[in-house]
Amino acid sequence: MSALFQTTFALAAVLLVIWGCAYLLRKLQTVRGGHSNLIQLKAISSLGPREKVALIEVSGQLILVGVAAGQVNHIATLQKTADIVSAENEVPAPAPFNAKSWLDTYLRKNNVK
Repeated sequence: MSALFQTTFALAAVLLVIWGCAYLLRKLQTVRGGHSNLIQLKAISSLGPREKVALIEVSGQLILVGVAAGQVNHIATLQKTADIVSAENEVPAPAPFNAKSWLDTYLRKNNVK
């Protein structure tokens, strides 16, 4: 019975040490990097397999950057206007797919009767 108690106690001690290390790591990362709303990603658009354009907001200023493999390039700094603010709040509705009009266009293009 004593061996079972020692094994259980050792397992509990190891799990406690692992939990303590994870807790300290999480605290150190929060202190160093922090979770703030200083930088926010507003929009991102893919231009190719490894190229993207991103619109980020830093301290109330909009910055357009290009992101490629291994590098980030500043493209422009934009003024936050009413158009951009209203566009941020709008979610465009996707256009409904109309199969009949697509088929009519396809048949007209290919001269199918």
